[in-house]
Amino acid sequence: MKTIRALTLSERLAALAGIVAAIASIAGFIPGLYRDRPVIIAQSHGFDLGNLIAVVILGIGVAWSARGSARGRVVTIGALGYLLYSYVTYAFVIVLNPATLLYIAVLGLGGWSFFTGLARLDAQEAETMVASRLLRRVTAGFLLVIAALFALNWLREILASVVSGQLPPALVAAGWPMNPPYVLDLGFVIPIAVLAGVRLLRRQVGGAWLAVSLLVFLPVLSLSVLLMTVFMAIDGQALQLPLVAVFGAVIAVSTALAWLALRNRPHRSPSGVRIAVT
Repeated sequence: MKTIRALTLSERLAALAGIVAAIASIAGFIPGLYRDRPVIIAQSHGFDLGNLIAVVILGIGVAWSARGSARGRVVTIGALGYLLYSYVTYAFVIVLNPATLLYIAVLGLGGWSFFTGLARLDAQEAETMVASRLLRRVTAGFLLVIAALFALNWLREILASVVSGQLPPALVAAGWPMNPPYVLDLGFVIPIAVLAGVRLLRRQVGGAWLAVSLLVFLPVLSLSVLLMTVFMAIDGQALQLPLVAVFGAVIAVSTALAWLALRNRPHRSPSGVRIAVT
């Protein structure tokens, strides 16, 4: 009860978004819930599992944040950012089904969590908390490379479609007029990754905590994509080995960098007593 009372409004909204997301993800495995094409149902099941993992990470972040941990707030931002990213697709292009109101609720609660100040934190405190453990140049280079790869891939697909007048094969198979990741990645994820990478290289305040939030976001997203390919393979579709290799590498690198930045490293106080930095 003390932990719940310690939560701010934005943290409570984030926690509620996680609870609703967990219910929606579990409901996704109820036979007949999804009314989409088989390829989309397989993909959705992969993301349903990824969403549940994100909910666990979100819960850990909120619990840390309630105790005044800057690390916890950064983890919460990354995990909730992933859930918003995921549920944009559920809310806008998944065929209307009994869980649609849950998808909308996740977006609403998560969005209002950010609007009411989830990302409003003491940048200098958060910077101090993670900057000393963060591999600045490696992390900046990693984020800039990821941004470039995502941008080139999506821009190639979009431009090829514009020139040919034909939708990309993946969209034809899905029956979608548009691919939500085009918008989400090109409009938000890639610019944020570039901003974080540049601020890290310039040692500007805000670069470290923004980068670590992305290092929480990226492995969950990549794991969801890998789970998606597994369910697609189970459904009889070809296993895309290059996709598995790329996203497997992203998981490994981003998880390692996040662990280095977020690990609880004890420091000695002036009196010589070892204390843990939160």
